[in-house]
Amino acid sequence: MNETLPLRASPAPTTPVSVAAKPPLRSDSSIGDLLRRLVDDLLNLVRSELRLASGEVRANVVGALGGLAVVAAGAMLVSVAMLCLLGAGVAFLAQSVGIVDAALIVAGTAILLGAGLIYVGVGKLRTTQLAPRRSVANLRRDVDTLKGD
Repeated sequence: MNETLPLRASPAPTTPVSVAAKPPLRSDSSIGDLLRRLVDDLLNLVRSELRLASGEVRANVVGALGGLAVVAAGAMLVSVAMLCLLGAGVAFLAQSVGIVDAALIVAGTAILLGAGLIYVGVGKLRTTQLAPRRSVANLRRDVDTLKGD
């Protein structure tokens, strides 16, 4: 007889964990039986925590990949628009400083702006957390509980 218990709350949909129903402890259980059951329970706990960590990492990666896909699509559209604007800027400046100087001015400005945007974007990517923080906290709490702290 198997009972399905949900994992601890996480931001992603949880996968049910199958837990075999164990008979209640008898008063005449031997120390060996109790130790065997303790080891089984600890193994089940560790397996459940590992499944939770795996699910949490998977959900974090999927979320990050979805965000990256949207950013890439937006970057393509913005690139096309920026090329049009840069061409217009060169044409406008060429009326007063010459075509070569206008192209250099517009290209230099675009390089500086692009470098600044890349710097900001890399800084934001560094703050992204892919580690399973909840699962690690749960494992630490379980270890502390087992130690008796």
